[in-house]
Amino acid sequence: MILHFPLKDVTVKKVAEPRAVVSPDYADDFWQMNQREFAMQVEGVGRYYACDGREVEYAPVKGASRETLELYLNGSVYGAILHQRKILPLHGSSFVLDGKGILVCGEAGAGKSSVTASFVFNGAGFLTDDVTPMVIREGVPVIMALSDRIKLWDDTLKQLGLKKAGLRKIAPDNEKYYYPVNKGETEYFPLEMVFIISTENDSGVSSQEVTGADKFVAMRNEIYRWEYLEGMKENEKIYFRTLSVIASAVRVYDVRRSDATGISELRETLEKIISAG
Repeated sequence: MILHFPLKDVTVKKVAEPRAVVSPDYADDFWQMNQREFAMQVEGVGRYYACDGREVEYAPVKGASRETLELYLNGSVYGAILHQRKILPLHGSSFVLDGKGILVCGEAGAGKSSVTASFVFNGAGFLTDDVTPMVIREGVPVIMALSDRIKLWDDTLKQLGLKKAGLRKIAPDNEKYYYPVNKGETEYFPLEMVFIISTENDSGVSSQEVTGADKFVAMRNEIYRWEYLEGMKENEKIYFRTLSVIASAVRVYDVRRSDATGISELRETLEKIISAG
């Protein structure tokens, strides 16, 4: 069984018993890590180990599906590999519209993937889903476009008029699916605008631009698996510089929507801001 992983220069190997982090700087019942090693145990799924930003080992439990194994491999383990490489991962999905690199961040269930898919299926270019690696090139914040699929709930597929026949569920017990999306030829794309979505409105959608020092704080809050920094202290200084460049170079918007807000309504609101910017 060959598992999908975004970084092609990482060795992903199935083993009987993954290595352990002998001297973790952070440990709990789920994760153990230090600056160069990471381990994770997921009940009913399996055990994972990653080191030096180059190697991954995994041992599935009996009956674990490929899709569920990939869910954690392409989430928490992928995040660990990026942190080991000191590449800043942000918790968001991204796309290109009118030549602008757009990042959509927010808590789980805020609609990051859904609204990104809505843009993509209305002519935007796809870059990333859920985890967005950021680097600075010649003083410019740049998205590393590594994704080739997006995770969408059944309700989102219906709203977007997409069929779920033939799609792979990400887990047997829910209605969320992997939807393949064609990757563009661009591997790196400059970031120009960030939307941070939350579900805090009683009705409709509202937005407000984030300015000044609040931009840095807002972006730091969107680090993917920021808990890992408890065991990876070297990354703090590097990420401070990266986030400072991002905060000074891009426009950031706080977007609040109600649970009843449709995907099309959310997309149209963001589209107006993008066009005006």
